[in-house]
Amino acid sequence: MKKNVLALSITAAIAGLGFAGGAQAITTIGAGAAGNLALNADGIGHILVVPYYSAQGDNATLLNITNTDTTNAKAVKVRFRGASNSDDVFDFQVFMSPGDVWTAKVAKGSDGKATLHTDDASCTKPAKAVLNSTSFITARLDPKLTGDALANQTREGYVEIFNMADIPSGTALYKAIKHSSTGVATCSGTAWDDLDTNFADLAAARAAGLELPTTGLMGNWIIINVVDAGAWSGEATAIYGYGAGGAPSTGNLVYWPQTSGTPAGTMTDYTADPLLTGATPIVAPGNYDLPDLSTPYTAGATTPFIQAARLSTSIATTSVINEFLTVSGIAATTDWVFSMPTRRYSVALDYSSAAGTRVYSVLPTAYFTSANTTVVNRQICVTGITPKSYAQEEQTNVDLTSVVISPSIPDTPLAFCGEVNVLSVNGGGSTSASGTLKGTVARGDIDNGYTAGWINIQTPGLGNGLPLLGAAFLRATSGSGGTFGATWNHRTNRVVELYP
Repeated sequence: MKKNVLALSITAAIAGLGFAGGAQAITTIGAGAAGNLALNADGIGHILVVPYYSAQGDNATLLNITNTDTTNAKAVKVRFRGASNSDDVFDFQVFMSPGDVWTAKVAKGSDGKATLHTDDASCTKPAKAVLNSTSFITARLDPKLTGDALANQTREGYVEIFNMADIPSGTALYKAIKHSSTGVATCSGTAWDDLDTNFADLAAARAAGLELPTTGLMGNWIIINVVDAGAWSGEATAIYGYGAGGAPSTGNLVYWPQTSGTPAGTMTDYTADPLLTGATPIVAPGNYDLPDLSTPYTAGATTPFIQAARLSTSIATTSVINEFLTVSGIAATTDWVFSMPTRRYSVALDYSSAAGTRVYSVLPTAYFTSANTTVVNRQICVTGITPKSYAQEEQTNVDLTSVVISPSIPDTPLAFCGEVNVLSVNGGGSTSASGTLKGTVARGDIDNGYTAGWINIQTPGLGNGLPLLGAAFLRATSGSGGTFGATWNHRTNRVVELYP
């Protein structure tokens, strides 16, 4: 099968570094010096997470990724996951030369699915023309869905971005992906083609032009509605590997070529995704599933389960605090987004059963188990969450029975249903699209009876907090009828300090 045909779906993604001639753990091939992971409030890291993207209605999401490293190029993995249960819907590689910026737009295509378009000159695998002509993929989504319901699942979610390997100057690969004086890279040649082969060890990977990944990635996103002229923007959350004293250090080399094939060896060496592991995986894994955010990235993460736990700890919080505004005179609406980008590595949904069965991975620090998850409408929901609302003039809603929550789970004040939950404040319990972001995939409501104020949502989880990212999104109209938007990042009580 030709590579350009394979690239028409995510099943044409990545084969494993070190799989040739037998399975080898990545950490024994390219072990970096970083011992652990930490959230970087300054926004630069080895790993970036865009908590939410939307192609609903007239929304489009603009994505910028910048390599702030002016010495090394980087091989970057970009993966879009759906809001319902974190299924992979689109992934590819971007090769960024020093100081490079890669840009793209995600919007609803003519077939109803999300589509990505980029005019950027940076090298990608597959090629830019393939990315621009391929709708987001539904192969991993719930097979019980059909038509627009299936396409709808691609239009909301979150984005994983991480540096798989540095590409130092002076190598043939560097020359192939480096922008010329005209701003265009060749994206061709023997070194470029050699990336589609398996490397037996770290020495072979280095000979091909790859090196241990350093920090330096930053990202920004904008959700814009061109019809209503509303826009919301923010920074990608940055996580970095660090060594002594909290200084950024090198991560493990986790590059996989963009080729087809079935992973060799034991998947539990490479991922904590419970659908892809086990003697008989529920979902047959492909090389394109690797690497993911649970692939061991630091020296301290000797297994994917430790990696997933440490990554979860870096963003875990015991409470989320933010404001809301729903004043009718300016048609104000507020949506809160709760993104849980590491939940997939603790629990996933097996679509083969009638109602959907939860499948778990056991992490050394537990965040999601049968004790705090359930299934509603074939979406995993997280329970044990308690909201308390405050009006602007100090009134507080302490009677939870007067708070309307949708979808409803008996004896549960609030639940986050879906991997990326869009919670509308004072949406009236509506099951239609949310007021600000027009979210429909993982939609909830909290009605507190106040037109403005703030909410404190307690997220103790199983005693370790919950790994959450997100923001509040406001839409309102001016006196002249124009629409404007505002974004307020969630304030949180993180479980760990910046340098744990």
